[in-house]
Amino acid sequence: MNHATTLSKIETISYLSEPLPLDSSRSLEIDRSMGVPILFLMRSSFFSFALGLFLVLICSIKLVFPSFLDGVSFLTYGRLFPVAYDLFIYGWAIPLGFALILWLMARLSAAPLSHVRIVTAAAHLWNSALFLGSLAVLAGYGTSVTFLEYPNWASFLLFVSFLLMGLWVLLLIKEREERPLYISEWYLLTALCSFPWIYGTANLMLTWGKIQGSAQGPIQCWYAGSLMQFWLIPVALGAIYYLIPKITGIKIYSYYLALFGFFSLLLFSGWNGLSALIGGPIPAWMMSAGVVTNMMLVLPMIAVVVNFYKMFQESEKLILHQSPALRFVAAGIISYVIATVLSLVSSFPCFNAILNFTDYLSGIFLLLFMGFFGMTLFGGLYYFIPRLTGISWSSSKLIRFHFWLSVVGISLMVSSMLLGGIIEGIALNDPVITFTNILSYAAPWNVLVSLSWFTLLLGFFCFMRLLVIMRWQMIEEKLPLSL
Repeated sequence: MNHATTLSKIETISYLSEPLPLDSSRSLEIDRSMGVPILFLMRSSFFSFALGLFLVLICSIKLVFPSFLDGVSFLTYGRLFPVAYDLFIYGWAIPLGFALILWLMARLSAAPLSHVRIVTAAAHLWNSALFLGSLAVLAGYGTSVTFLEYPNWASFLLFVSFLLMGLWVLLLIKEREERPLYISEWYLLTALCSFPWIYGTANLMLTWGKIQGSAQGPIQCWYAGSLMQFWLIPVALGAIYYLIPKITGIKIYSYYLALFGFFSLLLFSGWNGLSALIGGPIPAWMMSAGVVTNMMLVLPMIAVVVNFYKMFQESEKLILHQSPALRFVAAGIISYVIATVLSLVSSFPCFNAILNFTDYLSGIFLLLFMGFFGMTLFGGLYYFIPRLTGISWSSSKLIRFHFWLSVVGISLMVSSMLLGGIIEGIALNDPVITFTNILSYAAPWNVLVSLSWFTLLLGFFCFMRLLVIMRWQMIEEKLPLSL
């Protein structure tokens, strides 16, 4: 009896750990049903990413040469920088992450997408609000709230359009076969349901409505931490849990460990953003909660690393250079581990007193954003674009250029920010050193950061070159979908 129960339990866990297998005709039907909105979201997100890279490159040059493009109000650093980061977050990360969610959820649900026009219309509404909101910020009508700079009307349109897009993804769950959720679906549904909540709540308190000034700082830090922990990281982890088993053919090592990582991330996320306010005018319990939760976020990271390390050990044919998607995903996992450890260090009050208000914290954010989320998303693109379009990648050399330029750019940028931030922090805590001298200490590191943004831009051009070649192939073969 016990032996039979054990076998049944093992079979159940094995069943839970595996996505539903699809034949080629069913996969093609699913891909064709959602090809139009996904390709539209991809095109707009690629444009936003390229424009964001260009604008942030201009901002980094301004830190080295303050007179660069001086004299024009909408080209000042205070307007270009928030627009560049908003393009990264709302123009690239969220639409492209949503496109990946849409494809993965349809594949995992084994159900085609219905009412495609409504999803496409919502995507058009999102892009319209993004474009007009960015123009408003450049014109000086931003809210000046970090990551929430768009005017009220633009942020409200973004909120409504995401609800419309997300609703149709949730309908896929209704049409799926009766079976337990795969671990990727746990992460993706968390991201899908969390973003309207955190975005709407933060705007309701900081831009749509007004609250007392002492509460604005903690709310903004809560939103920044929640955006990272409830959207960027779950989307990336959901993609990783799908891609690695698919590419390597190895089952997830431990479904229980995967669930532990999921629930620990869900439990400790959000509050960690308050660690940025250590020493600030907020209640001590908020700072303590931020420090403790920041430390506890090491648990989901360990669960992810152990799971994938064991899977890699079981794979005898795991060669990274044979799979561009796996190569990008591996770089993303390494970035996740390093960023979590660096964030843990910065949460200790003794180190935070030196590192706060420096480029060190910005370096951690960019390592998570560009290194973990960005590299993982590009890994997902290298996997599912050929399956969506029916065209293989034309040049392995361009893929290698994109990968290494991205790795070098991110490594140079983050290391420059971390080292420069440490030097800045030590100098800021020395009353003998003047602020002018501190700026001179930061100048060489700003030059390296500018070089790193240029390197990332070159890498992205390699990726765009691949897409242009693929598009011409699709036109020549008269395929129904077009990039």
